Amino acid sequence: MKTFIMKAAVAMLRGAAAFIGVFAWRRKGVALISCQGDEPSQDILDLAAALRGMPQAPRVRVLAGKMDRSAGGAFRFAGKMLSMLRAAAGARVVVVDAYCPAVSIPEKRPGQKVVQIWHAPEAIKKFSLQIVDTEAGYSSHVAELLCMHRGYDYILCPSDATRPFFEEAFGYAEEAFVKHGLPSLDRIGALRAGRDAFKNRKGVRAADDGRPCDGDGGRPLTVVYAPTFRDGTWVDAEGLVRAFERAAAEPNAFGEVPPAFELVLKLHPLDAARPEIVADTETLLIEWYAKADIVITDYSGVAVEAAAAGVASYYYVYDINNYKMRRGLNVDLHDEAVGKYAFIDADELVAQMMQDFADVAAPAYDYEALEAFASKYLEVPLEGNTQRLAAFIARLHHPHGQPQYVVE
Repeated sequence: MKTFIMKAAVAMLRGAAAFIGVFAWRRKGVALISCQGDEPSQDILDLAAALRGMPQAPRVRVLAGKMDRSAGGAFRFAGKMLSMLRAAAGARVVVVDAYCPAVSIPEKRPGQKVVQIWHAPEAIKKFSLQIVDTEAGYSSHVAELLCMHRGYDYILCPSDATRPFFEEAFGYAEEAFVKHGLPSLDRIGALRAGRDAFKNRKGVRAADDGRPCDGDGGRPLTVVYAPTFRDGTWVDAEGLVRAFERAAAEPNAFGEVPPAFELVLKLHPLDAARPEIVADTETLLIEWYAKADIVITDYSGVAVEAAAAGVASYYYVYDINNYKMRRGLNVDLHDEAVGKYAFIDADELVAQMMQDFADVAAPAYDYEALEAFASKYLEVPLEGNTQRLAAFIARLHHPHGQPQYVVE
């Protein structure tokens, strides 16, 4: 029954697209479709602004909508789907940031170009077609019915190291991938520049943000825990919190009082909704890259983003064997340049952190290893990505070339 309903929905979608396409004879402009939520992502908004600011700017339409995996979610998404179909049918270039049924299921229009920018520049954990027939993904039968990731002409990929993972996740050969960065990398680059401008961040930050100082005139070091979602199981935030409590209660091996830490939990919304968890829901994660001294994460894309921002990073991978079995990993952090900072045991992680930051003014953390890790998975610069991506899309819209769209 479920298969019959899904086949009927796909047939209706194709029929609606064909009907709409009859009236969409003027295929001009760019359609930017965000499928990460009911509001456009910041990457989509930044890209739209860059395109609209160009000389001889193409007409730009921005749409957003995310379908929940439920009958109710599909019904609520139907109206947005029709808007996406109309926008895609009337556009010369379509840009999406995730799988979009309104783009992949209908027959592609002649001469139209479709660009998948994807919403994450990294692929530490397996995703999309890589997790078909696993607990975390769709069945292969459903993926086939939904024509997942069909119809793309170009897919963004920020590094050669990441491209093999993207090839598997999207089902395309090497020639489909272009080495461009997301607009979000420009924001991370700006944060990185701000961090690098302050070498003695302890004193400056204490004076700037007005937070309580510790006894030597400094302040507690801000540690942000930002793990990925566990596909139905709770993240072990409590284990990490208890490890910090135990470490703070005891002097270190030299009888010294450990440095003061302020732990912030920045969890997935489903984890943060647990009543026993007190998590930050106000500050955007990217803002913590500027405020935090240390980030703890795991298989999340935060690992690459925080490294690119220059934030000392540790990895709490307590369930790595189970995670590999249930979902799968493209990158085992133990095998990377930052592998010495990946821990299964929370107490060992906190102990290493306290050892590395015993001298807050001159921490012993290996920032060169962090830089090597970031550079491996982000070969694009951390500036100018928005304009370069906009220029690339504009050239697709004007295939005969426009000199003003060339961005070096």
